[in-house]
Amino acid sequence: MSRSEFIHYCYSFYGKQGGIYKDCQMSFAELDEGLTRRLANRPDVPFDGDSLDRELVCEEVYAMREEALS
Repeated sequence: MSRSEFIHYCYSFYGKQGGIYKDCQMSFAELDEGLTRRLANRPDVPFDGDSLDRELVCEEVYAMREEALS
């Protein structure tokens, strides 16, 4: 799976338009940065482009949002 495909996969769950989890409202840019951070912060977990990676990206986006508020 390419980076772009994975970001779109995440967007289908957390995206601003039509995501399954409508309360998340994540942008493509946030998900892209979340993926960059996931890869940097969790090198111990192999990237498979699966639900675990999707959830780790989601956690990173929430962390980014928290950091922006402080």
